[in-house]
Formats: sequence, structure tokens, C-alpha cells
Amino acid sequence: MTNPLADRLPPLGNLLAAAARRLAAELDAGIAAAGFEHLRAAHAPVFQVIDPQGSRQTELAARTGMTKQAVGELIRHLEAHGYVTVAPDPSDGRARMVTLTALGWRVVEAGSEVIARFDAALDETIGHAEVTRLRATLTTIIGGAGSTYSAGHTEPTTVLKASL
Repeated sequence: MTNPLADRLPPLGNLLAAAARRLAAELDAGIAAAGFEHLRAAHAPVFQVIDPQGSRQTELAARTGMTKQAVGELIRHLEAHGYVTVAPDPSDGRARMVTLTALGWRVVEAGSEVIARFDAALDETIGHAEVTRLRATLTTIIGGAGSTYSAGHTEPTTVLKASL
């Protein structure tokens, strides 16, 4: 008996997961080097989708594709360490508005720098045109039929672009 998977090319899911782990490790190292020892790549989704003027917690959950409970846990951690403030939404006191603090904006800047370095390394390794094509292909895969990733999520780097 032989293993039919032994002679196959590595599954794309494995390769994509390995690439994601590498980027997460780069982000963790870059954020730690910038002095933000309370943060990990797991916190990045909140920083990536929060509006410059703040966002409701439910909007953050929808934009990240995470549960309200998971986003709530991230927000509690970020608030406890001074990266965000949480207050009742002035237009609806039942909703909670999450806003980046000055410290939170410094994290966005540091994260943007780490991402720019990683993107530049990819450009050097496989070429800018290939990186552009890869980004478009992955966006198509992630946002494809039946995907929950893109639900309510129009621009994953709104805050990062606003800070550049």
C-alpha cells in the first residue's frame, strides 16, 4: 500500500497556510521590535478594518469575518493596553463605538511598515507583476462564491491606506 498524497504537489491550502504563518511571524517580529509587546498578528484584523473615526464593534466583526465574541475579546485586550477606546455610539447608545488611540495609530504605522517591507521582499523575489497577479488571484479566491470573508468588507486596508 502506498500513500497517494506522497507523490502529489503540496496542496495549495498547505502552501497558503504556510505563507500566512510566515507573514504573521514577520508581523509579530516587526510589531515587537517597534515596542508593542502586547500585540500579535491575531490583533491585526481590528487595525485593518477600523474606520479612522471609529467603528461599531458589530461592524468590526462583520468586516473581519469573525464572531462578535471573538472581536469583543480582541477589543477588550486592545482597550486594556491603551490601543483603542470603547464608548457608547452617540447615534445609538446601545451600540459600542471602538476608536483607535494615538498609541493605536502608532501600531497602524508600524504594521504598515512591516507590510511594506514584506511586500518589497516579495517584489524582489518574484517580481512586482507576479505579486500584483497573486494579490488579484487570492482576492478572487477569498471573495469567491460562498465566501464569508468579503461579507460587509469592501476594503481590508482602509486604515492602513489612511495612515500612509
